[in-house]
This record gives sequence, C-alpha cells and structure tokens, in this order.
Amino acid sequence: MAERCASNDVTAIIFDMDGVLIDSEPVHQVATDHVARRYGLPPVTPEVFAHYFYGRTDYSGFLDYLAAVGRTDLSLPMLIDANAAEYARRFAREVRPFRDALDALHACAVHGYRLAIVSGGRNSEVAAVVERFALGRLLDVTVGGDDVPIGKPDPAPYLLGAQRLGLLPQKCLVIEDAPAGVASAVAAGMRCLAVDRSGQPELLAQARRIVTSVSFEAIEELAAGDR
Repeated sequence: MAERCASNDVTAIIFDMDGVLIDSEPVHQVATDHVARRYGLPPVTPEVFAHYFYGRTDYSGFLDYLAAVGRTDLSLPMLIDANAAEYARRFAREVRPFRDALDALHACAVHGYRLAIVSGGRNSEVAAVVERFALGRLLDVTVGGDDVPIGKPDPAPYLLGAQRLGLLPQKCLVIEDAPAGVASAVAAGMRCLAVDRSGQPELLAQARRIVTSVSFEAIEELAAGDR
C-alpha cells in the first residue's frame, strides 16, 4: 500500500453511505411510503421524505413524522422494523452503487488513508452494503444507526466514528450528501466534502467544499489543507 503524503493532517476518510456510496434514497422513500400507507398514514411523498427522513435515522424520521400527522398512537419499533424489512426486500433489485464514490474509496485505501462508513442506516443495512460491494477488507470501522442514541444532525455518529478509529475528529474528513449529515460532520469538528446529488448545492452550504462527483483528487486536496 502506498504511503500517504506526510504533509496531510487528515489521516482518515469517513464515507456516509446512502446517497454517497449507493443510490438508495429513492428506494428508501418508496419503502417508507409503502409502510406508511400500510398503516393508514398519509403518503410519504418525495417532498415529505426529504423533510422528515432524508439523511436521518428511521427512528428520528418516524418520530417527527408521526407527531406532525397526529399519529403518535402507532408503535415506532413496529414501523421501523416494517420499513427495514421492506427496504431489505428491495435492496438487491433496486439499489445501485455510485461508482464515483466507490472508486474514490478504493483510491483512498491505496494511498494509505484509514477508512470508515458512518451511516444513519441500520447496522444490517450497512453490513449488506459492505458485503455486496466487498468493502470489508478496506474499512477499518463502521458505524450504523443502531450504534448511537441520536442520529445526524447530532455529531454523535461522527464522533463515535473517530473514537472507533482512535483519532481526533480533526484528523477525519467526511464525505456527505445530505444537509443533516453535513451538519453532523461540522458539529463533530471534521472537514466535510459534500457531493450534490440533488442539484441543490445551497442545502449543503455548511460543507468546506461542494462537488457534483466524488473523486480522490477532491478528497486529497481538501485533506491536504484548508481551502
């Protein structure tokens, strides 16, 4: 494995998963809408999904959504489990990789960066992605939504990622696509490279840099120093 440039003060790259490594957010939206309709809830349109669920854990999303529609009588664990099962049913057939980010992850490994995935998805979903795309040998740690008491935009997920890597937060650079994830990384004291997958870069303005495609060159440039 090649040695990373000694001048870089970032030694680990942390990738968000949904929307960064895999094109899964539309599938999550369809699955969540399916579950909502099954239990007599109003439809979870793309707009509703973006407001309550995008870049957040299912727990946080359903908690706020149920409060908004006045259905706090429904069981959160029941909805979360049903949603996980519906997404898992669709995963192999409907979820596709983002080749730009997967290629960048491989390049980071070749150049000696430590690597992690920090996701709001359930641990089983993270494990499925790691297995499907053979990432286990490249990753040092993973953090899923089941590992933290509160998800993004709280800094807890990224702080746990740094802790598991054995690094200070400032030694980590985060790749994100969602406003909640960017806010989480920034609150954790990490540099953040945001990839604009939705054509709304203004929503990612907290990030240190915004790109339309993830590349190792963009990661290395931001890792090497402030912009």
